[in-house]
Amino acid sequence: MMGGRGGGRRQERQALMAAFAVALLMGTAVYFRIWARQSDDPSFTADDREELRRQFEHANLEAMDESAEWRMKYDTEFGRNRQLEEELLKAKTTLAASAKGLELLQKDNEMLKRQIESMKLQCNCTVPAKIAQE
Repeated sequence: MMGGRGGGRRQERQALMAAFAVALLMGTAVYFRIWARQSDDPSFTADDREELRRQFEHANLEAMDESAEWRMKYDTEFGRNRQLEEELLKAKTTLAASAKGLELLQKDNEMLKRQIESMKLQCNCTVPAKIAQE
């Protein structure tokens, strides 16, 4: 099953496909309405038909331009999201490596402290207070 991230994209795609299907159906309905009007109305001249055809082509071109514009916006956002995900992955990797390095340094520090304490216990000499504090 897909996680929470993939489900949102799937819903967006489904909504986009539904919008395209509705637009296609509306275009088809307009086309059939024009066709029915042409065949039913004898006063509908060839010039009227040509004007309607030009209007329909103009509307179709505008719709295609708008579709291309939305696709370009989608592609831009998709690229930006992919780049941000890559940067986030790099940051997480760097953070994990830094945390591991810090853990190793803390272990080394503890080991060195124990060695110093054992050396102090083995040595019977007196260390001046000023040096011991450092």
